[in-house]
Amino acid sequence: MSLETKHFYEFGPFRIDSAERVLLQDGKLVHLTGKTFDVLLALAERSGHIVERDELIEKVWPDCFVEEGNLTVTISMLRKVLEAGENGNLYIETVPRRGYRFTAEVRDIPINGAKQTPLKEAGSRVVADDKESALTTDGGEVKGQERKLKAPAGQRKTVLLVVAVLVIATLAGLLLFRRGERTGAEIKSLAVLPLRNLSGDLEQDYFAEGMTEALINHLAKIGALRVISRTSAMHYKGTTKQLPEIARELKVDAIVEGSVLRSGDRVRIVVRLIHAPTEQHLWASSYERDLRDVLDLQREMAQTIAQEIQIKVTPAEQVRLARARRVNRKAYLDYLMGRHYWNKRTQESLNKAVEHFQSAIEEDPTYAPAYAGLSECYGLMGTVGIGRKSPRETRPLAVAAARKALEIDGELAEAHAALATMHHYEWEWVEAERGFQRALELNPGYPHGHLLYSDYLVSLGRLEQAVAEARRAEELDPLSVNMKWHVGYILNFARRHDEAIQQLQNTLELDPNYAWAYWILGSSYIHKSMFAEAIASLEKAAMLSKSPSIVASLASAYARSGNAVQARKLLRELMDLQKQRYVSPAAIAQLYIGLGEKDRAFEWLEKAYQERSNFMAYLGVEPLVDPLRSDPRFQDLLRRIGLEK
Repeated sequence: MSLETKHFYEFGPFRIDSAERVLLQDGKLVHLTGKTFDVLLALAERSGHIVERDELIEKVWPDCFVEEGNLTVTISMLRKVLEAGENGNLYIETVPRRGYRFTAEVRDIPINGAKQTPLKEAGSRVVADDKESALTTDGGEVKGQERKLKAPAGQRKTVLLVVAVLVIATLAGLLLFRRGERTGAEIKSLAVLPLRNLSGDLEQDYFAEGMTEALINHLAKIGALRVISRTSAMHYKGTTKQLPEIARELKVDAIVEGSVLRSGDRVRIVVRLIHAPTEQHLWASSYERDLRDVLDLQREMAQTIAQEIQIKVTPAEQVRLARARRVNRKAYLDYLMGRHYWNKRTQESLNKAVEHFQSAIEEDPTYAPAYAGLSECYGLMGTVGIGRKSPRETRPLAVAAARKALEIDGELAEAHAALATMHHYEWEWVEAERGFQRALELNPGYPHGHLLYSDYLVSLGRLEQAVAEARRAEELDPLSVNMKWHVGYILNFARRHDEAIQQLQNTLELDPNYAWAYWILGSSYIHKSMFAEAIASLEKAAMLSKSPSIVASLASAYARSGNAVQARKLLRELMDLQKQRYVSPAAIAQLYIGLGEKDRAFEWLEKAYQERSNFMAYLGVEPLVDPLRSDPRFQDLLRRIGLEK
């Protein structure tokens, strides 16, 4: 029986051991995944010749559905590995519209001891088994003549001994490499860069974004791992920045990058784990599933990454990571589109998000994440700046959707946080804290959960805890203007106005047109009696957003600076605006406080109390109401809300 001969292939400082399937560089092991090694071997075997794309795909991925994008990704990974050697970027040449050519001179050394033959000169592979090819080229044609190798018995034993030693050394090196790889590249934080959409259809971007967010959310459930949130990760969509630079900006140890291809009801994802400071590839794999099994695919990727970086995963987290279910295809696609619009945070986008979440629910009434998304939409619609409806209209809808989500899946962190937020604004303090803590127990890396919890804590006057939670949200999502602005918002409540001003100025460096940063910056200037600066900031905020709350803050700044005429002009505009859309009574109350009309201020605060305005939850710490604090009516309001000292 004849066995296939295994070979060493040498080029530059590299040696391929086809028997042990390893690549060595100057005698040191270079880590390659299985398919990347297969591509390298296939190219090295045909050094100097074009290997057609289809031929290469068939050889490396036989009997498997693979798109050209996967081959391109693998070639790119291989080039990065070989670039460590001199002129490594020249080893693989792309032949447009055809395939690839390995351009290095490769020396073929059959492991059975046959003499070396430069493949590039020979133009053909050595014949297998115990035969050697004497090859010559004549006018481009290859002529071969086989002859038997008759090595002495002692020499054959020596060769076998050498091979055995090489195999043992290679295996030992592999073990040492793996051990060194783990200890030398400890990973406690990572970022998942936006998965590239390989479909060629820009309308499929939402699907790639959704898959990225899902992988982030799965990994964020591991408490010992800091995972950068979606908003910050999306800043690097299409970036040309190098991985070490991205890692420094995000302060992470590792990067996950890859691509996603949806073809009908099939999904294929290629992902790689890279130690970012050194750009060392630690692991790579590809996954293919039916769209119905996409949740299982996401779970499997997260579990494998956790295993590869050897992060501590608690038994409870292991159970949560293992949970998966099949999902209706259309329901899942509608859900992803809903998340896409929810992330935009405008009134128009929220309306579209609601439509898609409701469509997902119609397709699959048991799909809990769609109910959670619906709850988050209704919750935002009743807030200042975004909403055009009163909390009394939207809050019951948010509560019902969150409760339905938890009825289906009691371990959905987003649903717990959404319901806890509604408890917060209904002044159900114990239930709210229980819900926030449960949400963060289920998903410690959930930045929006930390943000919402900081709002709750600051309401109760637990200022240091509130600032810490806001900072944690910013740490998880460092490039999100919403997270940065929110830290300034909490610092403003904590009366740390100089810090708030600095934080908000930093936020505006990230986005010079972020209205909410100008709003709270103006409020902080008011509390420092810097009225010119306050008016300038609030005018900019009002120009960028027509939020009644921003207009009310601007009017208050005018009133406190002594310009009552301009303040009353804005008051009339807000009164007229009430006929067209929702204007919070708290905004009107704030304006009357600035004008010094306390009775009218209490009249409007009472209206805000009756409709459970979000503003009332912060009454105990809001600096703008300081002129009312000594009034017994104010203390009565605090008592009824449950905020009395």
